[in-house]
Amino acid sequence: MVKIAYCLLVHKNPKQVTRLLKNLYSDEDLFYVNVFNAISAKKIWEKQLKKLVNDNVFIIFKYRDAWAQFPCVQATLDSMKFFQNFEYDYFINLTGQCYPIKSNKTIKEFFGGKNFAYMEFFKVPKIGWGKCGGLERIKYSYYKNPIFVFYTYAINSFLRSKKLETRKFIKIPKLKRLPYNLKPYGGSAYFCITKKHVSYLLKYLNDKTDLIKFFTRVFAPDELFFQTILLNSELKKTIVNNNLRYIRWSEDGRTPCTLTFKDKDALLSSPALFARKFDIDVDESILNLLDVCRNEY
Repeated sequence: MVKIAYCLLVHKNPKQVTRLLKNLYSDEDLFYVNVFNAISAKKIWEKQLKKLVNDNVFIIFKYRDAWAQFPCVQATLDSMKFFQNFEYDYFINLTGQCYPIKSNKTIKEFFGGKNFAYMEFFKVPKIGWGKCGGLERIKYSYYKNPIFVFYTYAINSFLRSKKLETRKFIKIPKLKRLPYNLKPYGGSAYFCITKKHVSYLLKYLNDKTDLIKFFTRVFAPDELFFQTILLNSELKKTIVNNNLRYIRWSEDGRTPCTLTFKDKDALLSSPALFARKFDIDVDESILNLLDVCRNEY
C-alpha cells in the first residue's frame, strides 16, 4: 500500500482544516500541518486540532505573513526535512482550502507502482504570466512596503482593492542573476512528488546554499522554486506536467475562484485527485456532497 506524507500549509479557519485532516487521515500516512499567523489565535487552533494529534500527525505553529513570500517555500522544506527519516512513497502538499475529490483508496491506487512526480511546469517567461512573463519575479528583490503594512492595520477594509494590494512590496533590481546557470521554470505551488524527488531537492539545496538566498526576495517563490530545481535536473523526464488538482480560475486568471455547489458537476467528473479552493463559511454544502460521493467508492 502506498504511504503518503502530507504537508498542509494553513492560514485560517481551524474548523475547515480539521475537516480536511479527518477526510485525509489514515493510520499509515503522515501529516505535517504548519499554521501561519497563529500568534493571536493559537489557543483556538490547538483546541480545534488537539483531537487529531497522533503519532503520525504533527502540528507546527511557525511563520507569520507568508503571502507571496519565502516562508511558504521554507515551511514546505521544513516538512520535507521533518519526514526525512520516515518511510513514505509520495509527498503531497496542500493548503487549508484544498479538499480531496477522490477517496483515499482511489488516491493510493493511483500512485501505486508509480515513480513519477506530478507537477505543473512551464518555461519562464510565459506569455500571460505577469507583465514580463514571470521574469519580473526573479529580476527584482521584493521587500515589504512599511507604509502598506501601517495602513493595513489602520484602514484594512479599504486596502482590499487589487490596486493597493500590488503596493504591498517595494521592488529593487537584483544585482545577481539566477545562480548555477539554472533556467527558470514556473507553475502551480501544489504538487505530488516521490521521496526520491524530495531527497534530490534536499541534497541539492545542501550543496547549493546560494539558491535559497536568491529566492528569499523573489515574488511568489513557491511558484518557481521547486520547478526550477527539478526541471533543471536529471529527474526532468520523470515529471508529469499535471499537478492532479482541479482549480477554476478567475476571468483574469490571477486568482482561484471559491468553489461552490454550482461546481459540483465539474468536480465530480474531474480526473483530478484534489481541488481548491473551498470556504466552509461561503458554501459548506459542496464539501458535504464530496464526502458522500467519496464514501460511495
